[in-house]
Amino acid sequence: MKKKYTVMIFDESRLDEVKTRKISSRLIRFVMLSLAFYVFVSGAGFYFLNNLYKERTVLSQYKDENLQLKDKIAGYESQLISINEKLAGVTELENKVRGLAAYGQSDTEGRQLAVGGKEVDVLQDLSKVSERKDKRFFEELNVTLTNLSMEIEKRSVSLSELADFLEEQKLMLSSTPTIWPVKGWISSGFGYRISPFTGRRVFHEGLDIATKYNTPVRSAAKGIVVFSGRKAGYGKMVIVDHGYGYITKYGHNNKLLVKAGDKVSKGDFIAEVGSTGRSTGPHVHYEVLVNGIPVNPLKFIVGYN
Repeated sequence: MKKKYTVMIFDESRLDEVKTRKISSRLIRFVMLSLAFYVFVSGAGFYFLNNLYKERTVLSQYKDENLQLKDKIAGYESQLISINEKLAGVTELENKVRGLAAYGQSDTEGRQLAVGGKEVDVLQDLSKVSERKDKRFFEELNVTLTNLSMEIEKRSVSLSELADFLEEQKLMLSSTPTIWPVKGWISSGFGYRISPFTGRRVFHEGLDIATKYNTPVRSAAKGIVVFSGRKAGYGKMVIVDHGYGYITKYGHNNKLLVKAGDKVSKGDFIAEVGSTGRSTGPHVHYEVLVNGIPVNPLKFIVGYN
């Protein structure tokens, strides 16, 4: 026979009434097995839930790290954009400097500014982020970008200063009387001579360049016409102020082509050759003054444009 267990239930208020229930051993075993199964399932579920929570926490950390990585990459991209803009500015400055350095030179084709030094391919370095995510890599990359930006800034400042200097030199060169005002021959040079009018030894403050009537007279440099008219002894005369202390005078003209206040460039026509004033024939009396002192124009003339 199968074992049975009897359970007695008492009510404290009615001790005379006792309820009895018979429970078979099979049912008890079933309840115990069910309870054991419940504990096992609960434990396993807790274990898996705990692992799932840990994985979720790790995934959340990875997500945060990825967001931080994206922020860092976005920051580096911003720095690269800034660096590229600076490089464009430096390239423009370099082209300007190259043009200024080549001003007035005939062998400028293929001329390059001297360059050199260590090169850093930042884009290639940034492409390695997927391979190296360690903190040291980002620190090194950040230092590289910072140094590169500083070097570009220094180079930009240096090129700007050089461009300003060359621009000033270009202005000075364009304002220096370096060309012949006319094609002809020197009939009287700079310095002492015997005057054809008095027969005395006098100081001639310019060059007399003889040529044909109405030959165009050119401005020897860039400047502003400060006088255009008649002067005693010089006849019809043009005076040009070139700045930097340079002034040129053109006398004995037959016709004046400019007026006071006109801006002229080197080689512009300003008059036509004549023999007005105190003159023995068609020529240009050409003077160069530096800070108000007449000097020999041949010291400046390098060619004819």
